[in-house]
Amino acid sequence: MGNGYPASTSRSAELHRRGLAVIPDGVSRSTVIIRPHPIYVDNAKGAWITDVDGNRYLDCNNNFTSIILGHADPVIEAAVRKQLGRGTAFSMATEAEIELAEILCSRISSCEQMRFCNSGTEGVMGAIKAARAFTGRPTIIKVEGSYHGTYDHAEASLGSDPSNWGLADAPSTVPYAQGAPDSLADEVVVVQFNDAHGAVETIRRVGTRLAAVLCDLMPSRVGMPVLDPTFSEALRTTTREVGALLILDEVISFRLAHGGAQAIHGIDPDLTVLAKIIGGGFPVGAIGGRSDVMEVFAAVDGDRAAVPSGGTYTANPVTMTAGVACMRELTGPNFDRLDDIGNQIRQGLEGLFEERAIEWQVTGAGSLFRIHPHQRRICSYRDAHLNSDETTVMTSLQHRLLEREVYLSGYGMGCVNLATSDADIHHFLGAASEALRLVVP
Repeated sequence: MGNGYPASTSRSAELHRRGLAVIPDGVSRSTVIIRPHPIYVDNAKGAWITDVDGNRYLDCNNNFTSIILGHADPVIEAAVRKQLGRGTAFSMATEAEIELAEILCSRISSCEQMRFCNSGTEGVMGAIKAARAFTGRPTIIKVEGSYHGTYDHAEASLGSDPSNWGLADAPSTVPYAQGAPDSLADEVVVVQFNDAHGAVETIRRVGTRLAAVLCDLMPSRVGMPVLDPTFSEALRTTTREVGALLILDEVISFRLAHGGAQAIHGIDPDLTVLAKIIGGGFPVGAIGGRSDVMEVFAAVDGDRAAVPSGGTYTANPVTMTAGVACMRELTGPNFDRLDDIGNQIRQGLEGLFEERAIEWQVTGAGSLFRIHPHQRRICSYRDAHLNSDETTVMTSLQHRLLEREVYLSGYGMGCVNLATSDADIHHFLGAASEALRLVVP
């Protein structure tokens, strides 16, 4: 081991000081910031990351769920190396784009066609634009607290709190970034997750102004609550009733099953947004859906498409090749193994909480989990929202786990990859036991 975290004399601390001179906050992603300084990675293999100081960490974040086979997976590496020798980006199309689209459309029953982009944020933006073009309507409905990328409309009420989130049955539309246009409140309406009655009333009230409802079936920022089937059914039935679309954000939840969360829950959306694992560790995004809806992206008879879309690196052959290799590796038995790893971690954590008589809980499914420093029943964002004391406790837990060679997000979200061994699970639970003893005496 090198310098433990945090250490002002570490190479990571030195790099952060250097980064501050040329990058706001020292890094380009606010999500990687840990105070007093972020950790800078040197290399990673399988389930483990090694930082620039030689410290190793079991990776329980996996680049915010985008790595699923494991770091530096040999199958993906071989495919990418072969493509690198043939070129990395062209102003022409490649067969790999078609191949990845065919794989994804075959796995997701609601997707007849697929359109690629470079991130989940772009995918959500494109899906919203497609819904507006297809319906001729301006307004979207989204779930309070749910993250859908860095776009004003998708960010609405992402970070709302008791001071501004409004009534339970009529949540306020709260801008996330300062300077968001005032029109946001007219163009985005907010509902609470699992509130079927509220969703039906809101969808009907917005009615002929509603282009689409945007929903993640297991939203991490909402606490990874169990989906109430009456809620998802209400969204599907009532959007059809008023002529609006249902957009499912499966950027994260696609890792839950061969056909994503929509296959688990039997939901048939009009559009699906994908990203993260479909790129095999490279930047990617995608929008899939029914052919008649996806037609808005097509330039018919040489005319401009209703929703033109491009992007210099969209569907580049390196990402497409890595995505094809990754998807081919994700077979049924591998999803069973991911479920097993996740179940062992969730059950192990619950056992630790019970053993120490700690009033904590863990939610999640498949390879995903989230730790909560309370026992409030979690149905929606307001149940999972951490107060200042709970936030402090979770920050402390993150630091204590770092000291014990585990990397977990600061708000308790965890994600494992397929390279995680039973020994790694044992390491995680041992580290969590020791960390909890210090965090909750």
